[in-house]
Amino acid sequence: MYRLVLICIWISGALALHGQNVLDNEGRKTGHWKVDYPNGHTLFEGEFVEGRPVGSLVRYYENGALRAKMEFETELDRSYATLFYKNGKPAADGWYVKQIKDSVWTYYSEHDGSVRIREPYTNGKLDGMAQSYYSSGLISEEVEWKQDSRDGAWNQYYAGGIPRLSGQYKNGLLHGAYEVYFPDGTIKIRGTYLENKSHGTWYFYNENGEEIYALEYIHGAPANKEKYDIWIQDSLKKYEVLTEPESFEQR
Repeated sequence: MYRLVLICIWISGALALHGQNVLDNEGRKTGHWKVDYPNGHTLFEGEFVEGRPVGSLVRYYENGALRAKMEFETELDRSYATLFYKNGKPAADGWYVKQIKDSVWTYYSEHDGSVRIREPYTNGKLDGMAQSYYSSGLISEEVEWKQDSRDGAWNQYYAGGIPRLSGQYKNGLLHGAYEVYFPDGTIKIRGTYLENKSHGTWYFYNENGEEIYALEYIHGAPANKEKYDIWIQDSLKKYEVLTEPESFEQR
């Protein structure tokens, strides 16, 4: 036991002499720090002044693969982070201001490295138009946010760029005009949402753009239950079950 204590004291002294893993008089990290996992691989390494990282700070996975690299701008209290998957490919990058996300963050595919999502942040909250992408680089979906709540336009696109869906959010709820399109851009469904519930007349079309049905809704409920039931039965007979408006996927 005595021998183990001496070894620990010697290691601590050696690190201190080399200016590594040192705390100042107030117990704050200062100088060069390098901390390891129990298996000996590095957990993180970087420089500190008065407990705050400066310059570059690098973090690793337990298997030794690079996990994150951060460049600190101490005077502005912000840092630019690049995050990595375990396979070494970039996972995401963006700014932290006072340790919370800010500005535009970009997320990448683990498989082909393509941009998959771009999200705008203000003080850690989604704020602005967030966009998702196909591997081709074309937009697959875009949603407008205000202070972490969906508020504004919501659009989806087919892989070729043709609109698939168009809607509006207000205070996190679907509210306003709502349209769904066939892959060739022909209108498929047209209606209106009122606080997340289908409301008013909803129109359904075939691939030729011809109206095949119209249903009236009042706050999510069909105004004419008999007509609604007939529509469901007709759809089943044609082996084409038309999904109710309020059950369409809402992301």
